Amino acid sequence: MKNVLIISSSLRRGSNSEALAEEFARGAADAGNNVELISLREKDIRFCRGCLACQKTQKCVIADDSQTIVAKMRDADVIAFATPIYYYEMSGQLKTLLDRANPLYPSDYRFRDIYMLTSAAEDEQSTPERAVTERSRMQ
Repeated sequence: MKNVLIISSSLRRGSNSEALAEEFARGAADAGNNVELISLREKDIRFCRGCLACQKTQKCVIADDSQTIVAKMRDADVIAFATPIYYYEMSGQLKTLLDRANPLYPSDYRFRDIYMLTSAAEDEQSTPERAVTERSRMQ
């Protein structure tokens, strides 16, 4: 059994990417995993200041909702990000959260499996490529 964390970044209730997140959660739970689904919709996540204090302390100096979410990311075995694609990139809310996940870099995080669930108005197969490839360089 794995700890699966799903982070949905759509600001619209009932959006397509939120539906993808919910279905991923259902499938993961049906497979016997511990599942938590977090929506960024009502979270207070401020921009990274670039101070890099987190590289020494493994904790961000900004007190907002990202600290709790990043701690859950550290302890997850699997992370799935669900995002709408705007202008061929992930939502700003998800990008801001990923910037704030910088304390994970020097830590002993558990996750090794990461999934990107995307929805977009365009139907070309290449539509989510920038959102996926930019994040895959981080691994």
